Amino acid sequence: MYTEITAAGSDILSIAIDLQGPEFPRPFHDKARAQFTTVVDAGTVVTRTFGVRAIPNGALIDENGILRYSLYGGFDIRNPATKKLVSGFLLNGEVTLTDETEVKGAVDVASLDHFERGLELYGSGDFEGAAVIWRQGMELEPDHWNMRKQLWAIEHPDRFYDGKVDYDWQRVQVTEGL
Repeated sequence: MYTEITAAGSDILSIAIDLQGPEFPRPFHDKARAQFTTVVDAGTVVTRTFGVRAIPNGALIDENGILRYSLYGGFDIRNPATKKLVSGFLLNGEVTLTDETEVKGAVDVASLDHFERGLELYGSGDFEGAAVIWRQGMELEPDHWNMRKQLWAIEHPDRFYDGKVDYDWQRVQVTEGL
């Protein structure tokens, strides 16, 4: 699909939201043999700007820089409805929404404060303090998956960075309220 995208005069920019830095998401980019550029947001720029709480996200931005469509959490180009939406946008500039396409609301400010405070503690090497703050933030907003993921990644790196993400383990954590 990337060939189709560039042939239409468009491009993809992937943004990994990962506190641990570029060396951790790089294997996933390489494994996918992605031809597009991936940058790493180790802070809260994407979270604050777009109000995202989960990944993966998708945004279609036209040639004038206008956001035409976004889905924050659950964006999957392998989904036929999503692929059709993206192709339609690239080929004729139209965004055709279906029951499966939506735009999520803004991020909760209190949980964002917790996320940022946790980032500061994490950046200073206080991983335990960051974990405490992030757990408090998750109580305020359980659907803030970026905060949850950062907490899990520092407490259980083997579930994230050994070549694949352990989604089954994550489902158990969510079911048990962890």
